[in-house]
Amino acid sequence: MKIDARQVAGFLKNPGSASVVLIFGPDGGLVAERALALVKGAIGGTDDAFRYAEINDASRLLEEATAASLMGGRRVVRLRDAGEGAVKPVEALLTISNDALVILEAGDLTPKSKLRALAEKSASMASIACYTVDAQQLPRVVTERLRAEGVAMDAQAAAWVGNNIAGEEGVIRQTVELLVLYAGADKRLGLEDVRAALPDGGESSIGEAIDAALTGDTAGTDRAVTLAYDEGVSPVAIVRVLLGELMRLKVMAAAVAEMGSVSEAVSAMRPPVFFKKVPVVTKALGLWREPALAQAISSALTAEVACKSTHVPDEAYCRQMMLGLASRARNAGRR
Repeated sequence: MKIDARQVAGFLKNPGSASVVLIFGPDGGLVAERALALVKGAIGGTDDAFRYAEINDASRLLEEATAASLMGGRRVVRLRDAGEGAVKPVEALLTISNDALVILEAGDLTPKSKLRALAEKSASMASIACYTVDAQQLPRVVTERLRAEGVAMDAQAAAWVGNNIAGEEGVIRQTVELLVLYAGADKRLGLEDVRAALPDGGESSIGEAIDAALTGDTAGTDRAVTLAYDEGVSPVAIVRVLLGELMRLKVMAAAVAEMGSVSEAVSAMRPPVFFKKVPVVTKALGLWREPALAQAISSALTAEVACKSTHVPDEAYCRQMMLGLASRARNAGRR
């Protein structure tokens, strides 16, 4: 049976009579996310080795699914990269009275796929499709999700976002999260805002200054800020780009706290970290924790307001704020 998109959230919490669930589609991140949600809904998590098994070989499916749980309770078997080779083991499994929940993760299966057809026609199976959002629909989708968070984004900014992110659920979710953080109390986003908040992989004196500051290079920060000023970059522009970088780091720092691994958090970031920036981001995450990043964001927001005031020497204020961040990161590295 097919699970309608509106029913997915409820189904993941309670799959009912379905003993085998096929989760497939081109959005691999969403496939894995929904499979994990289904595991948690059934047995609470993946920590219990007696009740949870994860395999990559379809030939082991029947053996694992019929194994008794030594500690009692329902058993969950999760088959990664399921393909047509899983059809016969699944057909055999459906003929057996068994309490296990089998989760099949697959890529983009066509309507001609035997595995997909079996899942859609069998009363004991369920299929959940995970499709990416069409590029033409991305501006509308992101705008609507931001509106639900109380943030308004103009059409030009929405068009830029649609052209610069992928349509995968994980990417969209993290994009919205970053933009909500960036919007702050203003609750409004224009083109300059989204370009500053979201990564584009570019290199500039602004980027060099921010990278130096966040990795504790005070001399490098001072040189890069001077170069940026010489190029005609305004202090406000530096602060706005800095805010975007700090907010992305804050999202990744939260992931580090959850996953326990900097490299995994960086790899999981969507939109992905530009490959040339991975070493810098990795180093920065080793120096900055969530509370410190929250304080840095507050300092940057204060600097933005100050730099817009006519009575404040904006270039000196911005430089001092950047050097303060660099000093804090350098001291963190010494501890």
